[in-house]
Amino acid sequence: MSLKVAVAPFLLSALLLTACGTPQKAAETEEQKEMAIIAKEINKPAQEEKQVATLPEQAEPSVSEDPEVREEPVREIPKISVLMGKSVSEIETVFGKPNLRRKDKPAEVWQYLTSDCALHLIFYPENGEKSGKLTVQHIAMNDRQKAVTADVKACFGSQLRKVGEERAGQLS
Repeated sequence: MSLKVAVAPFLLSALLLTACGTPQKAAETEEQKEMAIIAKEINKPAQEEKQVATLPEQAEPSVSEDPEVREEPVREIPKISVLMGKSVSEIETVFGKPNLRRKDKPAEVWQYLTSDCALHLIFYPENGEKSGKLTVQHIAMNDRQKAVTADVKACFGSQLRKVGEERAGQLS
């Protein structure tokens, strides 16, 4: 046999294998493309969920748009000096019984506590008389966390919030 006849089956089988191999590679490439598309589709809902979860911000309705919603007027905290000259009964009507009551004749010291501060009201007899009606003649405040004088407005505000607006309104 000639060399051509002996090589021919080998070449023929090589051509067949090569021909079979090319579509397989093409098939793998197509399969990879499909897998990539499927992977994108699988990840796509997660991205959409993020978009659904973050809703666009909406402006809050104003009072005129919603008659049910009414803003409460902010009550201004009166000056602490409103307590000066108040009698024992007037203070007790607003603040109730003190947390601490100390009698040091002729004076009485009443202490009211909130989580923020202590309010000390010092009562002396009116007009300096020993038997006169007790009224607030001195006021002191201290912070409950540190040994410092408390901020007057913040402390008095916390005391008034504690008793409530109705009772605090009796101070005028």
